[in-house]
Amino acid sequence: MRLLATWILLLLSAASAAAQLADFDRDRVPMAQLAGPWRFHTGDNPAWASAGFDDSSWSLLAAGKPWSEQGYRGYTGTAWYRLRVTLPAHPGQLALYLQYVVDSYQVFANGQLIGQSGGMPPHPRYDYDFLKLYRIPADAVAPGQPLELAIRVWQWPGSARIASGGLLNVPRLGDAEVLEDYRALDTHNIFWYNAENVLDTYLNFLTGLAGVGLFLLRRKEREYLLWGVSQLCWGIFSSLSLVVNFFPTPHHSLYALLAILFAVAQYLQNEFYVILLRQRRRWLFWGAAGFILLNSMFMFWGGMSPGHPAISFADTLTGVLQHFCMVGMLWIGFRRRHPDALFLLVPNALMLAAQSLAFVVTVPILGTFSWAGAVHRLLSQPSQWPFPISLFSLLGTFEMFAVLIILVRSYARSRRDEERLEAELEAARVVQQVLIPTDIPTIPGFILKTAYKPASEVGGDFFQIMPLERGGALIAVGDVSGKGMPAAMTVSLLVGTLRTLAHYTQSPAEILRAMNVRMLSRSHGGFTTCLVLRLDPDGTLTAANAGHLAPYIGGHEAHVENGLPLGLSPDAFYAETVLHLGPGQPLTLLTDGVLEARSRTGELFGFDRTTAISTQSAESIARAAQDYGQEDDITVLTLTAEGTPVAA
Repeated sequence: MRLLATWILLLLSAASAAAQLADFDRDRVPMAQLAGPWRFHTGDNPAWASAGFDDSSWSLLAAGKPWSEQGYRGYTGTAWYRLRVTLPAHPGQLALYLQYVVDSYQVFANGQLIGQSGGMPPHPRYDYDFLKLYRIPADAVAPGQPLELAIRVWQWPGSARIASGGLLNVPRLGDAEVLEDYRALDTHNIFWYNAENVLDTYLNFLTGLAGVGLFLLRRKEREYLLWGVSQLCWGIFSSLSLVVNFFPTPHHSLYALLAILFAVAQYLQNEFYVILLRQRRRWLFWGAAGFILLNSMFMFWGGMSPGHPAISFADTLTGVLQHFCMVGMLWIGFRRRHPDALFLLVPNALMLAAQSLAFVVTVPILGTFSWAGAVHRLLSQPSQWPFPISLFSLLGTFEMFAVLIILVRSYARSRRDEERLEAELEAARVVQQVLIPTDIPTIPGFILKTAYKPASEVGGDFFQIMPLERGGALIAVGDVSGKGMPAAMTVSLLVGTLRTLAHYTQSPAEILRAMNVRMLSRSHGGFTTCLVLRLDPDGTLTAANAGHLAPYIGGHEAHVENGLPLGLSPDAFYAETVLHLGPGQPLTLLTDGVLEARSRTGELFGFDRTTAISTQSAESIARAAQDYGQEDDITVLTLTAEGTPVAA
């Protein structure tokens, strides 16, 4: 019984399925192609939009072909299309879909204006405005009556060479929702066809932001900024080429902006090559700059007169000459063995070859040969997978990544150099910390204070305090020209020499003469100022000076015979001056970092201010110079006899 019931159910379901039929006429998509023929008439008359107008005397033209191919070659200006469409009893919400009309136009339904693209006379404006869907109002459709469509078209005279007017695609009339889906499908197809511009837009913006980001990390290297801004300009350029397919865009403004972006991007790229290759701006640079300007001008004029053979020829020729100059600059860099020139020379040389071929096929005589068409196809679309892409876009992407590799390598090299320099500075800082005394020795009968404030991690100032067996001390203070590891090594040489000499002589003049001899073979063009004093237990000071600042005693600059800085001349002579540090008189030694402190207004701290504070403590003097505006190393030593107060 169960088996019989199962067979009965199967037979009933099969009979039910056989009864379900599809009606081809009833179930078809509610949309019609209005291929025509349409009634057509040149000229302009507002009455031609009205319903019921007698257009029987007008010509008949098919939609989907320009009027120039249907007996109206050379005509520019205003013309009208009219068509009567029989509607079903209940049409629902209707819409008219126009894919490509390379003109300004107005659309009328039963005499009612339902949409417009661009500007019509007397205020004409030529816009790129495609894939337009115009919904037909319900009050424009009369029940049981045909729908009379009228399209008023104005062709900009400048576009006659590239598109000869009228309805270049067949309009579609039907259900608004169906046409919306159809329009979305067209949009996706156009997006796929323009995927090359999409890819260029993303790559240009990403690499442009990468260049600007590298510049923000290394502001001294302008080539990052030049290339980054150039790529951002190319990104805007390619995005505009994409946007024009989906959004209304004024033709004249578009070409003006494209020409400006092209000129800026190409010139910045030209500047980038000069800085990257460390070249001077010579005739190749200025030649490329001149051709960039001409090329942008021809690009704009070509937009104003599209299809003009002379302008197209000049545009292509200036592009070839401009790239020839840039390749010449790269070739010079390659001949001079610049490490990055070859990376740029290969893609630019290939681009020059492609541009030269494009120029050849534009020559009228050569363009008639069959091979010219094959070359044009190779250049415009060598590949359809994964989307249509031109050879110029491929070569441009090749060059873009070559530059990105160069900049990343350059950044890596700079970072390695910085790390090596940081290591050298750390080593120099360690050396200097060893040479600059941190524990100040005690000199019986005297109070000694020091302050050392380097302007950078490794300074050029130094000082040494060496107590003597019979009392008193040898004191030296100096300033080495330069900074970093070379200055630290010079300081180590001088301090080592000074400490060695102190075992054999306590004469400041002899010590300076010996230090000068040692410096002559090691200075490499630099020099050192140095002041050496011998302090005796009774307060007698014997000083010799090698170009350093004189000491201050009791708030006044002491007179000390001055000699040449160390390391300048083998004949330098250093005399000794004997001074006396009396009761209550502070002795102050300092380097020029105090005098050369500079305020925000550019005013130096100077001798007067230094003299005024010379009786203060070492830390107070150094802090005053720092607060004023430190620009160089600051070293201050103060010495007073015990029991003698230091002025506040």
